[in-house]
Amino acid sequence: MSKKFPTTRQWLMMAYMPFHIAWFLILKASITTNYFSIHCALDDLIPFCEWFIFVYLSWFLYMIITGLYFLFKDEEAFEHFMLSLIFGFFICLFICSVFPNGQDLRPHSYGSNIAAQLTKLIQQLDTNKTVFPSMHIVGALSSAFAISTSKTLRGKKLLQVFSWLLCISIMLATVFLKQHSALDVFGGMGVCAIVFFVVYKGYAGKLLTKIENAVVKKQNGKH
Repeated sequence: MSKKFPTTRQWLMMAYMPFHIAWFLILKASITTNYFSIHCALDDLIPFCEWFIFVYLSWFLYMIITGLYFLFKDEEAFEHFMLSLIFGFFICLFICSVFPNGQDLRPHSYGSNIAAQLTKLIQQLDTNKTVFPSMHIVGALSSAFAISTSKTLRGKKLLQVFSWLLCISIMLATVFLKQHSALDVFGGMGVCAIVFFVVYKGYAGKLLTKIENAVVKKQNGKH
C-alpha cells in the first residue's frame, strides 16, 4: 500500500503554522506603547530606500515556493526546512513575549512613487512591534540553507546563486525599509545558527518522531 500524502509527519509540521500566525497576531495587537525600542548606531548610517519593498515582499513567495517544492520533491529537505521555520519562529515569538520590543526607525514622510506608497501601506498594516529577533531573517535563511543542502537542488549552481542573492537582498531590505534594526538582523542570524545545528544534526527530527509515534498510537487506539 502506498503511503498517504502528505504523511502524518508532514501534517504535524504544517499544523504549527496556524498556531504561529495566531500567536504573532496576538503579540502585534497586545504590544502597544510599553515596549523596548531596538536601536544601534549602525541603523543611523543606513538610509531609507523604498525600492527594497519589492524584494521584502518576495519573502512570502520565497518560502511558499520552497516549501511546496520540497513537499512534493524532497521529503528530507522539507523536514529540515519546516523544522527550521518552526523552531526559529517559536524562539522569535517566545523572546518577543517575554521581552516586548519594537523599533522607532520608520520615516515620518514618504515619497509619491509607487514603491514609497506601497511601503507606506505595508507599514500601516504591519506595526513596528515584535521585531527582535527578525522572523524575516529566519525565514529567508531557512529557505536558502534548505535549498543549498537539498539533495535534489544542491547541484544546480545557478539556482544556488539566485537563492543566496535573494536571501541576502531580503535581509538588506529589512534594514533599508526601516522595518528592522540591524540588531534584529543579527539576532535572527543568531537564532538560525542555533536552530540549524539542532535541526541538521537530527535532534529536532528525533523529537518529531516521538510526537508522530504518540499521534499514530492514539489514532490506532481509536480503531
